[in-house]
Amino acid sequence: MASKTTIVLSRDQMTEVRQALHARIEEGLAHEGREIRAFPAFVSPPSVLDGQALVVDTGGTNMRAAVVSLTPGKAPAVLKGPVQDRLPVRGTHKLDGETFFAIQAKLAASLSPPKNLPVGYCFSYASKSEPSLDATLTHWTKGIDIPGVEGTRVGQRLCDALSSAGVDPSYVHVVNDTVACLLGGAVVHKGPTPSNVIGLIVGTGTNMAGFFSPKSAPKLAAFGPVGAMAINLESGNFTPPFALACDDAIDARSPNPGRQRFEKAVSGYYLPWLFAELMPNFVGFDPEQGSKALVDLRDLNDGSEASEVAGALLLRSAQLVAAGLAAVVDFYEGDEPITILSEGSLFWGDPQYASATKAALEALLGRTDRVRFERVADVNLIGSAVVALNRSVVER
Repeated sequence: MASKTTIVLSRDQMTEVRQALHARIEEGLAHEGREIRAFPAFVSPPSVLDGQALVVDTGGTNMRAAVVSLTPGKAPAVLKGPVQDRLPVRGTHKLDGETFFAIQAKLAASLSPPKNLPVGYCFSYASKSEPSLDATLTHWTKGIDIPGVEGTRVGQRLCDALSSAGVDPSYVHVVNDTVACLLGGAVVHKGPTPSNVIGLIVGTGTNMAGFFSPKSAPKLAAFGPVGAMAINLESGNFTPPFALACDDAIDARSPNPGRQRFEKAVSGYYLPWLFAELMPNFVGFDPEQGSKALVDLRDLNDGSEASEVAGALLLRSAQLVAAGLAAVVDFYEGDEPITILSEGSLFWGDPQYASATKAALEALLGRTDRVRFERVADVNLIGSAVVALNRSVVER
């Protein structure tokens, strides 16, 4: 029988998850092709940026577009939009690659943006960035699988689609959504060290990003003398210890068995399916409704097994995220507070999730003053504009 005690992690188990992920991150920062891919984003902590950019933000559920202005000495401003639409990639919807990019371009064109703007493309799937600031999709995540896109440069494909839609961009720079969160937070961060920021996504999927120096990321040496650089960890691919039978079952039935095991235990897309696996005879629950259905069940707080299991799955998710954050915090030197820029429908949509994550993280760190969580409006749009207007740290 499923129960809270068999799902929720102990303090010792969270510590073991923290240590295991830290070791996997170390491997990914030193070598290519490891479980934690640690993709360099080729963007340093933001300095002075000035100009306007068209941004396109494509997530696991929705897509957005806006025109964003960055002006020295002023707060970032969204001049047009954001306009938003649902991304038709689930259920009976079957897109091909060309249509996938065309619908994003159509949304951007609806803004009637000025001609020849640089474009920041926030693309929230596992992609390897290039010094040119284009990126190649390595594999789909978040339960999505659109044929004809893996292995292609997504920035060039969006650029072509935008041109076909009459937008005429000057160029397209690609950024992962977690890195966009990181960079957007660094722009508005009030502290003296903009690199003391971690980007966190917990929504349909999950991921973390941070700024790493060549000292902690030896593989950056291949790009010459560089300073701190944003790195997309692709932490959702971590295989955490203490997986349950339900985790194994959901993984086996997924489009990508053996991959994204951390994401499948944490994210808003997979949690309802874990509940359905644990409670197969519970009537009226539809996993397609997403994590809100799970939150509503927990908040019934009626002492039922269903309410208890829903709450335990959500709490375990927050515990795993806290252990993951602790593993990243361990790479940050000094004692200055670290700002965690958090985004995602699960992290902020569940009224208990942020506080549960914070409590677990503080317990793991043994202190309450090391980290602080912040939410910045339109942080991914701001971060995408940073990438659009920022030159690569590697000469093209």
